[in-house]
Amino acid sequence: MMSPDPVVGQQVGDAVRGAVPPWLVPVFIAITRLGNPALFLAVFAVDYWFGDRRRGAHALALAIGGYALITALKTFFDAPRPPSTVNVIPISGYSFPSGHATSATIGYGILAYDLEVGSWPTRYAVAGVAMLLVALSRVVLGVHYVRDVVAGIVVGLAFLAGVVWLTEHDPKEGFVVAIALGAVAFVVSGASHDGATILGAAVGATLAYTYLDAVPRVDGARARFALLGVVAPVLGALAYVGEELLVDPLVAFVLYAVTMAGVLLAPTLAVRLGADRERETIDLS
Repeated sequence: MMSPDPVVGQQVGDAVRGAVPPWLVPVFIAITRLGNPALFLAVFAVDYWFGDRRRGAHALALAIGGYALITALKTFFDAPRPPSTVNVIPISGYSFPSGHATSATIGYGILAYDLEVGSWPTRYAVAGVAMLLVALSRVVLGVHYVRDVVAGIVVGLAFLAGVVWLTEHDPKEGFVVAIALGAVAFVVSGASHDGATILGAAVGATLAYTYLDAVPRVDGARARFALLGVVAPVLGALAYVGEELLVDPLVAFVLYAVTMAGVLLAPTLAVRLGADRERETIDLS
């Protein structure tokens, strides 16, 4: 549906890449990984497991909803990426908007909004630098046009402003947003693998959180070992199969529904596997 300007877009990207010395390119390869949606899902899952349950669940819901929005927009605009001759890393899929720039804006924006470390100007300044570096890395690596990353930042900021206002830090409201956007992504993408994956994640997480009244604290050594040594690796393996092996969309839907439900249920499973005698629970209501 959308095609980039083959002259202006490429010239701007070439100028950006020309300004970056070759020895810095590996640094940008590392930086670009800081915008991977999976990274934020992992960070928010850890916060849910060991930090603030409501905050972590709300962040997970927004991250899922944000990824659903990215999937829907990329499919809708159907824009090709820069030519393979300028790609520094292997890449596929659509170009507009940049998923990494959007994800970084949403992810670091949530962290700046949620965390209580330092002053709020400092948190937002650090988040801003992180999202700009991730956006720049996508142009330096030749996998996006400048307009893609600018649009990604704008979309991410608009999404954050809207969902923070709508949900008011209520995880249940956040999961409603995730389900709605997951359904949109599934339909717009034509029931694609990515659409099925994100809808499955939204459905699984929403169902698990809906039926959770209280979650035990993972304080005991055996429970922590069970969570980090058994439950987390199993969830990671399920996510890997669903994402990387390009299974049938229906299978991907089920795998990610189970994976994200498992993330929400992981503390309960870990405490039971660890057989800790003392269990302090946290009320989620």
